[in-house]
Amino acid sequence: MRNGRTGQRRTRGYIIEQLLISLAICAFLIPVASALLAVLVQVLQSPLYSQDEAALAQLRHVIAVSDDFECTASEIRMLHHGETQRLHMVNGNLVLTSPGTQIFVTGLASVFFSKEGDLLYVTYAHPEKEPVRRCLGHI
Repeated sequence: MRNGRTGQRRTRGYIIEQLLISLAICAFLIPVASALLAVLVQVLQSPLYSQDEAALAQLRHVIAVSDDFECTASEIRMLHHGETQRLHMVNGNLVLTSPGTQIFVTGLASVFFSKEGDLLYVTYAHPEKEPVRRCLGHI
């Protein structure tokens, strides 16, 4: 009998297993945290970066479920849910038009589309910024 009690465990302080488990969890979280910090640094440097990336992610979803692509330097035509839609620049905005209009990227100086093999690319530039080239998807 310890201290007059039976079956009581010692709970003051850490045991080596708890310390090792905590270190293992930290070791797995370090790469995730560093990746998040890298994205955060880019977002803080350019608020347009995060807006553009979110808009392009939505546009990639539209392209993934579309068919019959026609790509020129100034626009992409596609069949989306049975309707022909155009992705092009209007008044400095990258828009997708069909019966309605969806604005994806705003405040652009130029937009250029290209098709290389089975991949669609967009190259766009904001005023006084370097052009950015992004893949829109596999067709």
